[in-house]
Amino acid sequence: MEQALRRLGLPALSTPTWAALVALAITGLLLLDARPTQTRVARVLPARAHDALNRLLRTMPFSTRALMALLMAFVRRLDRPGYLIVDDVIVEKAYARHLPWAGWTYSYAKQRQLYGLHIVVLLWVSPDDAWRIPVGFRLWRPKRSCRPAAYRTKLQLVEPLVEAAVAARLPLDYVVLDAGYTAGRMTKKLMRLGLTWHGVLHPHTKVYWKGHCLPLWLLAGFVEPHWRPQLGLRASALTVVAPTYGRIRLVVTRNRHGNEEFLASNAGAGDLTTMVRRKGSRWAVETLFRDAKQYTSLERCQSWVDQAMVRHVALVLLSFVVLQLLRQRPSEPLAAVKERWQLAVLRNGEQPPAPLQACPPELRPTA
Repeated sequence: MEQALRRLGLPALSTPTWAALVALAITGLLLLDARPTQTRVARVLPARAHDALNRLLRTMPFSTRALMALLMAFVRRLDRPGYLIVDDVIVEKAYARHLPWAGWTYSYAKQRQLYGLHIVVLLWVSPDDAWRIPVGFRLWRPKRSCRPAAYRTKLQLVEPLVEAAVAARLPLDYVVLDAGYTAGRMTKKLMRLGLTWHGVLHPHTKVYWKGHCLPLWLLAGFVEPHWRPQLGLRASALTVVAPTYGRIRLVVTRNRHGNEEFLASNAGAGDLTTMVRRKGSRWAVETLFRDAKQYTSLERCQSWVDQAMVRHVALVLLSFVVLQLLRQRPSEPLAAVKERWQLAVLRNGEQPPAPLQACPPELRPTA
């Protein structure tokens, strides 16, 4: 753990006391599967009192953006190409009525209305999926809990994150946008920054094709997608002009269930196969949200204080990167890393007893 945090450059960020508290908080998030509260972490890891951990999350003046800057610097040191993914996740807080970050929203994953908070994340991913590094995040605040002049949409929260990533000179090949972020304002911002974007357009988006202005759902009836065995779906590519996006490359896809999807990019000479696969690379951010909830306690913060909630999310994302640094090989699952680390702490150097002769060979590693 200490070597992983030193590799990220955490000790050089502030005082040794501050770095030790951050290391203790991350250890608690990784070691405890249930209720990683400050009181329980202090009881299991009696290095500091729980008051010190409470001060870390609530009153100590450390910047979460400084932690994200550490992760950006780590990405630069990796010295390999990559791409960015913009997306958000909903953390359900069904009973946190007084939490200023929470509000009612619709979850497409659970197909129902949820009361929770939105976390907008900017993720850097290597082409081989060996590294998934969160390089920025923001918590979206509902209108009811902020002044009208201070309200920011999720698109407005993403823009400074992308600008910071470009200013940090991260190696970027392209940016993948979710359907909610493929808006004219966002795509124009990316084009001004000199980035190639790939996203999904709404079926009612109007485009000009062969002198006619028609919505995409109607355009799909005139374009017959061809079967692409290497992709496992039907797809057809064409160049159109959209009033909001300008001249774009459009790919109309149709899966085996007959569902259509409209992929768009500002890459004028974009290849059909490349566009479909780059859109599919967005799945890396979904695995980030899944792993952060299961292995680094993204949903476990019980505080109502604004600073504590924001810092908890920053420590969760930092813990996610620490898990990747603790891997023995790039293909090792994060669940295996966490289990191995927990067993090492529980055994405290003691060797397990020899397996019984009656134990089947396939069960001996966990006997």
